[in-house]
Amino acid sequence: MLMDLLKRLMVAPRDLSVGRRRWLLAASLCLGVTLGASPDVVLGVAPLLAQTPPGQTPPPLEPNTPPDEPAPKPGALPVREGELVGTVRVKGNRRVVEASILTRVFTKPGAPLRLKTITQDIRRVWRLGYFEDIRVDATRGADGKLTILFLVREKPSIKAVTFEGTKELGEDDFKDVMNVKAYQILDISKIKANAEKIRQLYIEKGYYLAEVTHRVDLDPTNAQQATVVFVVREYAKVQVKKITFLGNSAIPDAELRNIMATREGSWFSFMTSFGNFKEEAFETDLQRVMAYYYDKGYIKVRVGAPTIRLSRDRRFLYITVTVTEGPRFNVGEVDVQGDFITDKKKLKEQVKLKGGDVFSYGTLRQDLERLRAFYQNAGYAYANVNPLTGNIDEEERKVDVTYDIQKGKKVYFGRIEVVGNTKTRDKVIRRELIIEEGKLYSNTAIQLSQRRVTSLGFFEKVEITPKRGERDDIINMTVKVTERPTGTFQAGAGLSSTERFLANIQVSQNNLFGRGQLLTLQFQRSSLRTQLNARFYDRYFLDTPVRFSASGYNFDFLFRDYEQTSTGGSLTFGYPLLNPLETAADLSLSMTYKLENVAIRPGGQNNRDSRQVGALFRGGLTSSVQGALIYDSRNDRFFTTRGQYHMARVEFADDAWTLSQSEFMKLDLESRLYVPLFWQFVLRLNGQLGYVTSVDPNKPIPLQERYLVGGPLTTRGFQRFSLGPSRRVALTSSDPSTRVTDFKIGGNKQLLLTAEVEFPIFTAINLRGVIFADAGNAYGEGQGFTLVPDLLRSDENDYNDALRTAVGLGFRWFSPIGLLRFEWGIPLQRLRTEDPVVFEFSIGNAF
Repeated sequence: MLMDLLKRLMVAPRDLSVGRRRWLLAASLCLGVTLGASPDVVLGVAPLLAQTPPGQTPPPLEPNTPPDEPAPKPGALPVREGELVGTVRVKGNRRVVEASILTRVFTKPGAPLRLKTITQDIRRVWRLGYFEDIRVDATRGADGKLTILFLVREKPSIKAVTFEGTKELGEDDFKDVMNVKAYQILDISKIKANAEKIRQLYIEKGYYLAEVTHRVDLDPTNAQQATVVFVVREYAKVQVKKITFLGNSAIPDAELRNIMATREGSWFSFMTSFGNFKEEAFETDLQRVMAYYYDKGYIKVRVGAPTIRLSRDRRFLYITVTVTEGPRFNVGEVDVQGDFITDKKKLKEQVKLKGGDVFSYGTLRQDLERLRAFYQNAGYAYANVNPLTGNIDEEERKVDVTYDIQKGKKVYFGRIEVVGNTKTRDKVIRRELIIEEGKLYSNTAIQLSQRRVTSLGFFEKVEITPKRGERDDIINMTVKVTERPTGTFQAGAGLSSTERFLANIQVSQNNLFGRGQLLTLQFQRSSLRTQLNARFYDRYFLDTPVRFSASGYNFDFLFRDYEQTSTGGSLTFGYPLLNPLETAADLSLSMTYKLENVAIRPGGQNNRDSRQVGALFRGGLTSSVQGALIYDSRNDRFFTTRGQYHMARVEFADDAWTLSQSEFMKLDLESRLYVPLFWQFVLRLNGQLGYVTSVDPNKPIPLQERYLVGGPLTTRGFQRFSLGPSRRVALTSSDPSTRVTDFKIGGNKQLLLTAEVEFPIFTAINLRGVIFADAGNAYGEGQGFTLVPDLLRSDENDYNDALRTAVGLGFRWFSPIGLLRFEWGIPLQRLRTEDPVVFEFSIGNAF
């Protein structure tokens, strides 16, 4: 009976205080001495940290006395602190290696036994997270030394993770948020955290009332394995039905709702997140409402706690927000004080908030950023600007604003480290940086550097972050990049609306060997064309600012009325005109020499054999010189969402100067504008103007240099090359009675205008939609630009002389093999011979 009492004292609960645990241990030792208990049950430190799940009884531990050692003699003295330790062992472990456990144990053979060390050993082993029960026993061997035995019971491993009650969401939805998986050690706290993650996912999907619990089912045949079951009660999807504001008279409900991320549900909510209620997002919305009122001058506004009511059928939420607007305030006096680095007048030029204006918190915040940036660009990286608005005139409803500036110390750039680039060489990134080691700190230089590195198109994300240096006047910078795939191998086949069968093989590397060079090899074959291209481009040729490009090609295309074969190549050298260390925009001048042999044969898609177009079928050798001026401020060359691109190009070919059989002069202008709108919507505007003339007035413009308009690359909604001037010719030249038809000869002028809005559909797979409006046409010699047709004239051919227009929609998939474009164009003021809808499938970049 007394031995049972002793054992009960040894199994102390974990939640006892340290003092009481030591008292129990002392009591155990005293009982051992008094009763002459065996030493294998005297030292019971491990139960101080033992853990047993609620409602379960700890399984009996195995006998403590090793089988190869004799049992201690009755009446032996109990184990005492200070005795020498002979061996330290672990028992009960199955999956965890004994050596891994003993690395956490500081009680070593040959050292004296210390109760404090044993207690710390148990804590250290417990922190491994693999055990649900740990005990320590000590026995004395024949040599008088102690054997310390750590008795452990391992937590079960997870055999499987299952779900119950899931209908609307499934395992594929959960895998991105969960980190509990099979074959892991069972961790109840981790399981609870995952249950909460699943519940939050349901809330994001609109199931605001969803409940998620869990249970652990032990394997009846193996207590060391368990199945984790997440039990879900989804309930019906809850949608925000109505958001109402009370107390707002200056700003209407609709205007306030438009600034909120939480939106009322509608019939298209299944395609968007409109109607979903997220508590954190709604709290942010309330802050947005207050900031919006501050920006309108209502500095006394108060937004009360919202009232959220659930409908009886538990499907809809009705949200009411109470607003106390207060009076509207104007700006009184505006001043600047503190540490000046220039005269006060120049500092005030940075301030846009003026006396008499309606007080605007947004303008105030922008002023703070401008003043801070002004100081940071002068090297004061830790400059601090605080707005002082203490003087508020309640009667006049005016607020005096003072910008208090504390400049701090001048700071210089220290070490600049580039990380995250596993493929791209450091020099490719560093040559785009405006920041330099040893130079004065500049916030503008950091922003420009980030824009320039991003515009390379090699990285999904670019971050430049500061870090305090070895001294107060030094800031180290870290340029962290996340690389995106820049190389593609494409091999595919498909069907096109106009080219029928289409085969394509392309090898492209936009970042060749991590040097920032571009190399593209492409072969395309269809019923209309055979094309072989090779192009190399180096933005920093031989590590100089010179741009270099070389290309070669063989091109065979079956146009509507003739067939053209072109074989040639070109060499281009360019040079930047703007200082790359001062701006992220690029202005460059380039010169190109092109050598090309062209053969033109009658025939084409319509199998026409007319030679009545005379010298237009004249091919031959083209040797031309081309000059181009290009301005480019796009934020990303391959996935542009912001910026501009403008190009002016002149090409000249002459028998006397360039030894060219084809003689012409050609002028092309192109302008692109990219404007981000909202919710990742991007507006893109494009305009092109072209003009070509013959150098020799006795020779016509070569057919291959004339402008042919229509199709996905020019004016969508019309068949390829179907617009522009034509000549009435017979189908054959030998039979005078043959039928007469139109032969598209192209124009010597073209005008193309495009406006489109691109928007995300499924961001995860890079699927985007587009709506567009195109206008364009080609015009012949002696024909002026006609923007609209003469509707008073009955001849429908007059429409061919006007700027033809079309609208349409489509979607673009940025697939692993390239950009796939599917577009439907609808021509406006359609002719009888034109299709009402033109579908185009193409592979290639959008403008």
